[in-house]
Amino acid sequence: MQGPSFATADDGFSPRHPRAQPRLFDALPGLAAEVPWRPLAHLPTPVEPLSGRFAFLGPGQVAIKRDDLISPRYGGNKVRRYEFVLADILARSKRHIVTAGGLASTQVTATASFAEALGLGLTAVLFDQPVTRFAREAVLADVSLGAELVYGGSYLNTALETARALRRVGPQGALILPGAATPRANLGYLDAVFELEAQVRAGHCARPDVVLLPTGSSGTLAALSLGFAFLGWPTEVVGVTIASPWVCNRLTVGRVVRETARWIAARDKRFHPSLAHAARWRLDGVALGRGYGHPSPEAVAGIARVQQITGAPGEVTYSGKALAGLSALLRDPRYQQQNILWWNTLSTPRPALAPDAEARVPRALRWVLAAPLVA
Repeated sequence: MQGPSFATADDGFSPRHPRAQPRLFDALPGLAAEVPWRPLAHLPTPVEPLSGRFAFLGPGQVAIKRDDLISPRYGGNKVRRYEFVLADILARSKRHIVTAGGLASTQVTATASFAEALGLGLTAVLFDQPVTRFAREAVLADVSLGAELVYGGSYLNTALETARALRRVGPQGALILPGAATPRANLGYLDAVFELEAQVRAGHCARPDVVLLPTGSSGTLAALSLGFAFLGWPTEVVGVTIASPWVCNRLTVGRVVRETARWIAARDKRFHPSLAHAARWRLDGVALGRGYGHPSPEAVAGIARVQQITGAPGEVTYSGKALAGLSALLRDPRYQQQNILWWNTLSTPRPALAPDAEARVPRALRWVLAAPLVA
């Protein structure tokens, strides 16, 4: 399924060259036969060397994959996912999305941005997390993009409010779970592996020995590690955990890897479920601190470093912790001679705030605008 494209790219690596289909469909044509897709991303995203440019990175061989620049609307790792997720929603003739996330959820903001672009309604139920400057701006961005926000508070009440919202919307409603880490969504980052392979073949960057990124629901980590296994690359994916060990651990991430492999294999026999066992990944909780959204000292230090590298402010939930994980990796003698790729999943473009954004925030969430900021 295709429609108006915000996106572009192909083998010429020209940001103005429209894609006829994802690279993924060339490698696994069985998926093309039954998986709806709609271009949203500006691809390929560049790989830029960081070595020698920033003293805090030391002498390591480090590059950045700029998925923060994947769309001028809103970047980050949800855009590749939504090329498949939103296409499926439209193919099923749904007109209103219901989702949930934390106060600072980049998923909610990404969903609001692309729902607005595609003429879809959005109800987002928000659960509590520490109020940071980024969280406050995220709430204002969400309402500026036309999202209906509902305050969930606790995880349990958020689940109940999400169910109520789905009932209210009725048959036109489609649910996107927190993190959007379903096998269908994860196709976006399997496709990204083929994009990176083309960049390596073209000499735009070295093949990475290690890819590092923040991980919570772990769909991006799962898809990248499966993609590298499919290519036969020995690349290790290191997920810097941003969620509680009860949520993000070897068992939960392993399940996402296996479910994604089985889902793809059921649609194209070129992809075998055993690739889940060949996938190389691990978790690193170096910067988690007290849990999701909590500002550990390492994450706070990482905020400024994100801005130095990308030009956009970082935050403590994802990017600050990813930078802390990168710094820890570079101190490990095992990795100091390896090619490390930081896959940046935080958007650099940020939505413009409506002049009346504060007035649009529902009464139950107004406290976020006045709460003391923790970072």
